[in-house]
Amino acid sequence: MVDQPPQRTIAPWLYKLFTGRQYPYVRRQAKFAKPKIAGEDRTEPTAEEIDAKFWEIFPDCSARILQEIKKGMIVSFVELGTYPPGGYQELVDAPEEFLAREYGKKKIKVNFYYGENFVCTLNFKVAGWASHDDDE
Repeated sequence: MVDQPPQRTIAPWLYKLFTGRQYPYVRRQAKFAKPKIAGEDRTEPTAEEIDAKFWEIFPDCSARILQEIKKGMIVSFVELGTYPPGGYQELVDAPEEFLAREYGKKKIKVNFYYGENFVCTLNFKVAGWASHDDDE
């Protein structure tokens, strides 16, 4: 009997965010990892190739937490915190609870970066946030 490598798991919301079509960074990296054949376009990556590229990229991603601030018609973002690769497991496991505990009632944007490259983002309305009038 051949031993199977252990199955790696990640929160489904995060895997979908990284590998879905809305933010194509991982998918694009998997596609461009394929050899280029002169005169032909690279084929779309398979689910297995995307999965392999995810596990190559994700462990080296950092996270940046930003608060959305709206003044009139202007929307800006204030950085609340940064987390190094591997330093945000609580965020991955329970994002709403982590953000509420660490940052309170806010509209928060979580950005993920691979080095300096933007990978994806997700917005959260934390702890019952309803409008910019709620900002603490």
